[in-house]
Amino acid sequence: MVDSQFTRQGFGEIDHPKIKMIVLLFVVITTSTALCARLVWLQIVQGKFYKARALENSTRVTFLRAPRGIIYDRHGNMLATNKQTLSLVAVPAQIDDVEDLTRRLARVLGVDEPEIREKLLKAKESDSVLPVVLERDLELKVVSRFYDQKLFLPGIDILPDISRNYPQGELFCHLLGYCGEITESQLKKRPERRMGDIVGQDGVERYYDTQLRGIDGEQRVRVNASGLTFSRDTAHPVVTKEAQPGLPVVLSIDMDLQQAAAEALGDRHGAVVACDPKTGEILALVSNPKFDPNCFTRRITPAVWKKLNAPDHPLFNRALSGFPPGSIWKAITTLAALQYKVVKPDTKIHVSGGIALGGFFFHDWTGSSGIFDLVKCLAWSRDSAYYQMALKMTPEMIREWGLYFGAGRPTGIELPHESSGLVPDSKWKERVYKEKWYPGNTLHMSIGQTFLQVTPVQAARMYAGLGMKGKVPDLHLAIKIGDRQIPPPMHETVKVKKEYMEVVSKGLKAVVASGTGGATRLGNVEVAGKTGSAEAPPLGSKTHAWFCCYAPADNPRIAICAFIEHGGHGGSAAAPVAKVVLERFFGKANANAPVKIVPAGGTHRRRHR
Repeated sequence: MVDSQFTRQGFGEIDHPKIKMIVLLFVVITTSTALCARLVWLQIVQGKFYKARALENSTRVTFLRAPRGIIYDRHGNMLATNKQTLSLVAVPAQIDDVEDLTRRLARVLGVDEPEIREKLLKAKESDSVLPVVLERDLELKVVSRFYDQKLFLPGIDILPDISRNYPQGELFCHLLGYCGEITESQLKKRPERRMGDIVGQDGVERYYDTQLRGIDGEQRVRVNASGLTFSRDTAHPVVTKEAQPGLPVVLSIDMDLQQAAAEALGDRHGAVVACDPKTGEILALVSNPKFDPNCFTRRITPAVWKKLNAPDHPLFNRALSGFPPGSIWKAITTLAALQYKVVKPDTKIHVSGGIALGGFFFHDWTGSSGIFDLVKCLAWSRDSAYYQMALKMTPEMIREWGLYFGAGRPTGIELPHESSGLVPDSKWKERVYKEKWYPGNTLHMSIGQTFLQVTPVQAARMYAGLGMKGKVPDLHLAIKIGDRQIPPPMHETVKVKKEYMEVVSKGLKAVVASGTGGATRLGNVEVAGKTGSAEAPPLGSKTHAWFCCYAPADNPRIAICAFIEHGGHGGSAAAPVAKVVLERFFGKANANAPVKIVPAGGTHRRRHR
């Protein structure tokens, strides 16, 4: 009743259909506005985000391995290159049942379950967007078994990859080193790398890894709802980031000279190093025994592992390791004695079968007696002459001149694990052995024995410096990286009187012309050098055989150190090895003819120098 009166008083009758239309229109407008706002938000503001999410659901990001830079010798011969391979990978986000995958993959790969389980767990924990490599350089039979089981291996796939290849096999193994998967400890130090990356583990590969490795690219591959890639016919990978190849590196090595050194050394344990005395460029570097660096590009089988860890230590680079130098050290002792006025250039010394000191008799390698000048003392390596010089010297005097010519310190060569060798003095012995230095120690030091340790690369550098009359080069390998020429390092100049240097030069020439190094005479090319036979443990074993030289004697173009571990006598074992390298270097007519290496005989102490 009231409502009727109220309506009659002027407000008119309520039009219900009109109100409903207004409300509906309001709802439509509000809803449309909200939808439009949401569409704007989704497609414009958040468009990139959801587009990426959609892309992630239908495609998989895979890496494009950057080819490592090719390594060449000085003449353009390839020493290290790359080859196309297949790798087994895991996509961390798609790994669910690790145990089931472990059992199936162990059968596919033919490996023990714990090994593959550990790799899968590391991959899953890595939470990487990119696939993680589980196994590389797959054999065809493994690829076949994988595709038979692919449906039951979610998150696992096979992708094209690149692995390192060393076409010369063992020939450059200690020089180039090898590549391998990055270790956990390396990964902590190099956060820019990722699990499964291949890095240089030794040699030039390790030293120049940053320049050689390049930058990996990325691509997207279409996948189905199960995360499996489409067939090759329907898949169209889209490259989202181009791979950038590593820089090529040109080394100073001469492959022909390396081959000659390796052939001359044969199967004997030791090392051969050749360098250019003027520039310090390494021309050859061989160490025996050797290994095949290609074995590190794939799974190392128990048989290969046993071979790599054999008692003769094939991974051990003898060219960079210290050994007692024996009589090649006498050139240094001669210079020290001249410099400290212990002898004069025209001094003559009575030599015999040895000298007595402090109740001990220090033997000469020969019992013949005579009056020798310094040139002849060096030519015939007379121990008793150097004992007499050492009686008037301290170890510090000899050490000083050894350090000047590069002993006891790194050579500069771009290789890891180079030993600095050892040139001792009285303080060193007191610190290490807790006892004083005895005069007998100085006598032994004068002939390259006692605690002395010199590496073959140091010995090559020392004789390069002697040949250059005191200009001691730093040794190096890389002469070009990418388009950049690498200038040779500066020489270190030793201030030595000309007349002193002349005595040593004449003595080293006489070693080859008429003394213990006659096995290296080359006719019209004059060679200067020194033989050495260094006693080393175990007791009763053959001496280490050394021969160091440079040629031509008055304007050297090459310096060589040939070292044979427990090889016997320097003149009969090491000198012929150096001769093969010299012949190849100077291009003599008989350079390719077989060279008879005289086997060292006997184990008696100091029978021959």
